[in-house]
Amino acid sequence: HPHLAQEQAFVRMFLDEARIASSISHRNVCNTFDFGEAEGRYYIAMDYLSGQTLRDLVIRLRKNPAEAEPKRLCAYMAYIMAEACEGLHAAHELKDTQGKLLDVVHRDVSPHNLFVTYDGNVSVVDFGIARASDRLQHTATGVLKGKFSYMAPEQVRQLEVDRRADIWSLGVCLWEAITLERLFVRSSQADTLMSVMMDRVRPPSEVRPEISK
Repeated sequence: HPHLAQEQAFVRMFLDEARIASSISHRNVCNTFDFGEAEGRYYIAMDYLSGQTLRDLVIRLRKNPAEAEPKRLCAYMAYIMAEACEGLHAAHELKDTQGKLLDVVHRDVSPHNLFVTYDGNVSVVDFGIARASDRLQHTATGVLKGKFSYMAPEQVRQLEVDRRADIWSLGVCLWEAITLERLFVRSSQADTLMSVMMDRVRPPSEVRPEISK
């Protein structure tokens, strides 16, 4: 949008996402082909993915529990998460031209950013708040970015995070995908953040006894 192109902080964040994403070449990460500026407008050219987000799939299953037979559901969701792990690992292992790890952390892994295409592929999308050691734009102190209910406790506390934060978030996605319940969401953002930091994570089999331990 033109008004956002006037905000240098937003432009730097936009270009950060494009630069990080375009450096990752993996079948489980949405391809970024080009990015830049044309006539005052910034753009990112990416793969067109035909499918649905994991969030959309889970919402449908909540509304149609007959489609969520536990054994099949767990197998499908485990496959989706395994594929997402492959994509995230490619990002985590990204190196610069000298062979040094760039320490990429997605920091916003959620069902909104896991995309399942109609031909069965899984792609990790949206590196908009990814943290990399050479990024241009840094998060201001006191600013939390991301979806609170999927953040790792260390991220909520604004400690330094590494790839384990993404693995935590993916674990929350898996828990919710097989139980069809929300794990940490509470009535307010403050209560949600407290839940992430303090609450016990119940085994999925406690929530749905038909799920194998």
